[in-house]
Amino acid sequence: MPAAMDEHLAPLLPGISAGRPVTSAEFDALAEAARDDPVQSAFSGTAGAGLLRDLTAERIVLMRVLCEPFTAWWRGYFPGSDGAGPPVSDLWRLYLPLAQWIVRARREQRPGQLFMMGFNGSPGAGKTVLTSAIAVVLNRMLDPEADGRAVARSGDDWYLGKKAREALVPQGYDPGVPGVSNRALPGTHDLRWLKRNLREMERSTRLGTIRMGSFDKRADDQPPGQFFDVRGKVGVFLFDLWFAGARTDVDPMELPDGLRRRVAEKLRDWRPVFDRMDALWSFDWPSFEQMVRERERQERLAELRSRTAGMNREQIRAFMSYMIEQPWDWRVTSPVPPDSAVTFRAWRDENHRVIAARQGGRAPCPPSP
Repeated sequence: MPAAMDEHLAPLLPGISAGRPVTSAEFDALAEAARDDPVQSAFSGTAGAGLLRDLTAERIVLMRVLCEPFTAWWRGYFPGSDGAGPPVSDLWRLYLPLAQWIVRARREQRPGQLFMMGFNGSPGAGKTVLTSAIAVVLNRMLDPEADGRAVARSGDDWYLGKKAREALVPQGYDPGVPGVSNRALPGTHDLRWLKRNLREMERSTRLGTIRMGSFDKRADDQPPGQFFDVRGKVGVFLFDLWFAGARTDVDPMELPDGLRRRVAEKLRDWRPVFDRMDALWSFDWPSFEQMVRERERQERLAELRSRTAGMNREQIRAFMSYMIEQPWDWRVTSPVPPDSAVTFRAWRDENHRVIAARQGGRAPCPPSP
């Protein structure tokens, strides 16, 4: 379906980006695709023909504004892309309609307040790319004075420092392989810092500054004196965390003492964060072997950015086993959220492109009239 949709959109989108007028027939075709496309249709839901046409018209304007800066961001984000830009159809089919949905949802659910959306998915699924891309789009759509800005951050940035995590080793937080970090699991994050930052974003003003974590994965530590400062009012917070939205109402005593019980106990501490999320995106989870391959690709991209060596294949497999196989019972605990918590569930192809999305069991934002 993505290939067929790409072929359908290929003659139209470059011209739209360049400012070429759209004919009536072309506009009708674009509006119909918003209804029929297995990706776009998830964000319009039961919208009538009038709203679909309004969303299409808005998207045409945004394509012309965003194409150049979005392409520049993409090339900077993927240093090994040899100057290639993003698939323009992904900007049209995924990033723009999801950003439009977020703007409508915030207006209807949290007018003038912080709107928080979580992103769940296996390691290497593409959560950080997606949230970073959506932030680029949203920051062209939001009024920085009236709405505030969009901020995309990963839960990784609130990891506890190396010394604090060493104290967790006796509790089972130990991959058991040299060179493999014991971060990632519930219990290895500085939740007090994260919750404080959430409160600060809720009260943020255009003159304020919020100091967030900036974890260095190569050093496997929170660098002293190094932070990610967010300046100004925050209107949308895009939070990617691989177990975002996981069930927290679990009984740790159903599990034998050890790492699995510790993880179940620490999951409960995440409940206020998950309850604060206004929406949740969840990638469909692949097999363990595919997760290992995707995590390895992620590691190689990180090496390109940092120009330093990361984990080798054996270390990556050990790290993934520590994250996925060892800490979860899968009958009592799971990093995969229940459908009732999911606003959008998405499926990817082997190239990490979203090929389909559907609304989950969580009540979606109703379409605007």
